[in-house]
Amino acid sequence: MNGPRNGSFPIVVIGGSAGSLEPLERIARDLPADFAAAVFVTTHTPADTVSALPHLLGRRGPLFASHALDRAPIAPGRIVIAPPDRHLILSDGVMRVVDGPTENGSRPSIDVMFRSASEWGSHACGVLLSGTLDDGVAGLVSIRESGGATFVQSPDEAYFPEMPQNALNTGKVDRALTASEIVPAIESWIAGPHPRSVPQTPPDEREAGEPSIFTCPDCGGTLWEVDDDATLRFRCRVGHAFTSNTMLEMQGETLESSLWAAARALEERRDLLRRMGRRSASAAGTKLADRLERKATEVQAEIDRLKTAIISLSARESAPVPLNENVQ
Repeated sequence: MNGPRNGSFPIVVIGGSAGSLEPLERIARDLPADFAAAVFVTTHTPADTVSALPHLLGRRGPLFASHALDRAPIAPGRIVIAPPDRHLILSDGVMRVVDGPTENGSRPSIDVMFRSASEWGSHACGVLLSGTLDDGVAGLVSIRESGGATFVQSPDEAYFPEMPQNALNTGKVDRALTASEIVPAIESWIAGPHPRSVPQTPPDEREAGEPSIFTCPDCGGTLWEVDDDATLRFRCRVGHAFTSNTMLEMQGETLESSLWAAARALEERRDLLRRMGRRSASAAGTKLADRLERKATEVQAEIDRLKTAIISLSARESAPVPLNENVQ
């Protein structure tokens, strides 16, 4: 096999979110002790937690599993996991563990790791497992367009099928597989021919895209967008990045948070009016007190209408979106 740009062996990058632990454990169990590729895993882990994933995967199979160490060399025959609150980047034969802006609301982000793996060209294999929304979808497209192999867990098997289904919707996935089929498929890919390819670095949305009418839901800055055949992506000046589905989700969260803040402000106004009314009743008579109470009652009606709207919006946002629905 011709050596890739970043080493003399292939790499396998695996991403997952909700519901991905079980297929990850199955993959770790099925990998052989003499596995010829380096394996990297990114899952969405809360920043303030201690991840037990290396222990869980290491005890399931023969390969040693550990968290990534910044600037450690990339080597085959082991499983390396992105630590909480850090992106994992694979470049120039080493792994980089970095801070940096969130992508798709996550750090670590699957897209960040997948995008860096596309530099391996035809010597990279990307696998996307169970999860919600679409972190990893754009990165999987990058791997495929650089000549690498792309697999997803079958949506019919995944506990949360949205992530693998969104990847399938791009038309850039080689196969959808059950968890038990993933390792055999990877081994067949490793054993097969790996024609030379020209590894491509995916363009930065801020350089390749156009200014967007939308603003960043994280920092409020200007967004640039790239709308290609497979994905619609956004990135702001400081580097926060989003796919369209994640943008929609985060806009909903921001809107709901703002509406609840407005409801709180109205409740404080109502309470202040009533407190002023009670003071006025003894100091200035009942006329002013009655007027303040009427205003407080009007504010209460506004609060009731706003809360009804918030609850209705929340119900609509939580309703399932058809998995084959694409942004036009």
